[in-house]
Amino acid sequence: MHKAISKYGLAAHLALLAVAPLFLFPFCGDVWTARAVIWLSLIAAAWTVLEPSRRADETLHDARFRVASSIALDPLFWFSIVLVLIAAVRWLNGGIGMVYDAEKSVWSLSEARIPFLPGATDDSGYLPFAAVVGVAVLIQAGRHALGKSARVCFLFVAALLSGLAAVVAGLACVFENPVALRYATCSTVDATYPGVAFGLCFMGSMVAIAGAFERKWTSAMPLLAIAVGGTAVGLYLFSPDMVIVVHAACAVVVVACALAYAHRRLGGLVVPKCLAFMLVAAIPPVLFVMGVIPESIKAQKLALLFSEEGARLFPDGFFELRSALSGIAEKVWKENPWLGTGLGTFGIDIRFNATEADWAVFASNQTGALNGWMQMLAERGIVGVVFFVAPVLFLLWTYVLRAFHAVSAILSKSRRSFGALVFHPVCALGPVAVAAVAACGFYDHSFWRSETMMLVAAIFAMAGSAFPASKKTDDDTLTEK
Repeated sequence: MHKAISKYGLAAHLALLAVAPLFLFPFCGDVWTARAVIWLSLIAAAWTVLEPSRRADETLHDARFRVASSIALDPLFWFSIVLVLIAAVRWLNGGIGMVYDAEKSVWSLSEARIPFLPGATDDSGYLPFAAVVGVAVLIQAGRHALGKSARVCFLFVAALLSGLAAVVAGLACVFENPVALRYATCSTVDATYPGVAFGLCFMGSMVAIAGAFERKWTSAMPLLAIAVGGTAVGLYLFSPDMVIVVHAACAVVVVACALAYAHRRLGGLVVPKCLAFMLVAAIPPVLFVMGVIPESIKAQKLALLFSEEGARLFPDGFFELRSALSGIAEKVWKENPWLGTGLGTFGIDIRFNATEADWAVFASNQTGALNGWMQMLAERGIVGVVFFVAPVLFLLWTYVLRAFHAVSAILSKSRRSFGALVFHPVCALGPVAVAAVAACGFYDHSFWRSETMMLVAAIFAMAGSAFPASKKTDDDTLTEK
């Protein structure tokens, strides 16, 4: 038991941190969710340094020193500290909102307490700050502290916990929890969906299946079935049709990479076994949806794909609404190009910039755009977008560099061929996850939900580290104890 805790304790803590908001969103507001994320981040940071994965013949003391040194020398770690400070400033620099000037009898948008710094409305900065703290911890752990088995364990535990969270949220819909029902309707009023994070965990569960067969985790197979089925339920319940289709297509790519890896490593009947397991794992979620979920919710899911008018991914009037909202976002951004109007202000911007023709298209309580990238420009400006994208570019540079070295090392050996270029499926999961979330960003703005940011950061960080490092042995990765 002590060995298992030492080997997989860090992975389990990181997984709990990444998916904690999925448990909390139907029952807790942003404040309590942010508090939970911050405390879990501190615990996970301690585990990262105290119980990292150990390489072969490496003592725990040496592993701690190696991880602490590599984190201290990582430029992304210090840049992450800067991001945390900026997020803290934005959270504390609130005060933005609608104010009424009695003398002029007009409403206006008030400035932040310090106008030349990033700002936010009073109720929108705390959770993004907590999410940035979580992202900083997950990135460093994924880059420096997780070994091969621990990465699979992270995906397995994250999928299991999020699957359980999806079942709980589905039952909350049955008992008419207002928050769960609001997200299950997948309205375009706010266009932010927890199903994007459930879809990421669903793709991660596909990789965990191959890893479980490779490591002969027979006793964990029932739990893995819950992970696969539960995350599929979450993707189905809390995503619009477009998001479901994008994640399903990406899951097919991940499954193909996972099966190719399993066939290369294990051969024999492992591919049919994996496919059979996926089919069996699909039965419980289908029964859960058919027997438990209310008909009013099911009627809205994938209905456009099977309508009598033909397959359609977008509801009526979607593109007119999206165009009008994007036009407002562009106008607001051009007026405030560098810092935007502040986090959480787009719903107020609509009221100051929408025309009478726009109100014929909008809902009266419209608060979000249907293009998350344009809304980010309007609220955060060029500076905010640069700071948001910069960590992804850091991780992309590491990914490309490690992939190049790994491919070069394999092809340089005369007995190797292009058939040997089948790396661990985590390597494919990283860019596929980023592509899926980025593509959905042109439909919604779920990519800056706390759980989505943390999951993407962890997965992409692990993907770059999953490529075999340059070494003298022929093993695919360094094996941790």
